[in-house]
Amino acid sequence: MIETKIKVIILILGAVFACTAPFIHVLYPKKSPQFKVLKQQLDDGKITQETYASKYKTLQKSKRFIGFTNIRKFWYAIGKPISMLYFALLLIYVYPFIIIDKKVKRIVGGSIILFLFISMYFIVWTLWHRQDFPKELYYWAIGIVSIIGSMISIFIINYNKDKTMLMNLHSLMRFIVNDVKHKYVAEEDKARFVEDYMDEIEKLKG
Repeated sequence: MIETKIKVIILILGAVFACTAPFIHVLYPKKSPQFKVLKQQLDDGKITQETYASKYKTLQKSKRFIGFTNIRKFWYAIGKPISMLYFALLLIYVYPFIIIDKKVKRIVGGSIILFLFISMYFIVWTLWHRQDFPKELYYWAIGIVSIIGSMISIFIINYNKDKTMLMNLHSLMRFIVNDVKHKYVAEEDKARFVEDYMDEIEKLKG
């Protein structure tokens, strides 16, 4: 009971953070008010152009955050990947309970891999100590995402085809079992008709 409550609390807190992460950047100004103050000092003649340039550069360095020019840009970059990561983890949690259809389970499994890869890629990119990843890594990422995405698309297309075929088969069976028996088969032949189509259904199962 306690374990279940803890899981629910973690899921709720995770959902709140995941849903707010893409919007946290709006809490921070696009540019620090200190830059405006510095510019105003220049306009009022309180500091020289050289002093302004020097202080501006120092202020820029002080406002940098994990490789970004300010914390707003950092949260803008990492917010969406955090959200995607949470929903990927949520799918992992739900995955074992999917027992309706094996193909649906495969589609969900492929989506989990894709979401995890994309989210982790951009989270690591955001926290990367250098300016950017090597170009080769981008090519690898594009290739992996394209392959997994294509596989998921194929699964979905095939699943839709199989589902449509199954629906058509059910429609045909309803027609044979109900409409044909009641509308076109004489009363004395109905028992024989039912026996015959049941035999054919059994052959299909085999």
